[in-house]
Amino acid sequence: MSTVDEDLDELLRDRFGMARKDLVLALRTLPAQRPWAARLTEGEARLLDAAGFTEDPENYAQIAAETTGHMARLYSTAYSAAEAAAVLGVSDSRVRQRRLNHTLWALDDGGSWVFPAPQFHHTTDSDDTESDDTESDDTESDGIEFVRGLERVFPRLLTRGLHATAIAGFLESPHPQLSIDGRPSSVKQWLLHGEPVEAVLELLELADWTA
Repeated sequence: MSTVDEDLDELLRDRFGMARKDLVLALRTLPAQRPWAARLTEGEARLLDAAGFTEDPENYAQIAAETTGHMARLYSTAYSAAEAAAVLGVSDSRVRQRRLNHTLWALDDGGSWVFPAPQFHHTTDSDDTESDDTESDDTESDGIEFVRGLERVFPRLLTRGLHATAIAGFLESPHPQLSIDGRPSSVKQWLLHGEPVEAVLELLELADWTA
């Protein structure tokens, strides 16, 4: 007979594709206070207002569930420090240095650091374009590369105290200001298309990009 823990593990794997460890880490990113007593930063409050969430426990529960699921996916799909080093073609100490100087995005994974997947992309074709970061000349590892240009974006993005889901949303959600062939693109698509990083840096200065 299966135990409650085994049933929970199976449910998380089958329904959400995540491990219990990832769920616990994700839950720790939420406020510890009761929903109606939680203190939000100005930026977090603006994100919730823009999304149409009011001070309603049911709405809080909905956004908390969505945020938890998103965070769990960020953890479960993240790369280890060793994997990030292999992708970048650098040493573990250089990965640590880049994490500290905010040119590489990392999450605390219960005492170690992992590197969220949105800053990387899978490729099957060689990219002969010159990179702004000389470390990227031999970065391909099993068809995975760092998104060139983010090393200039991250120092301005990661120092804003944003929730990890907001950072992922900035990278992966379409922005009207970043148009490719007449269609809004995400920051990630924009940079992979070879468009100028300066447009992304300008977007960061807009007060309404979180919406």
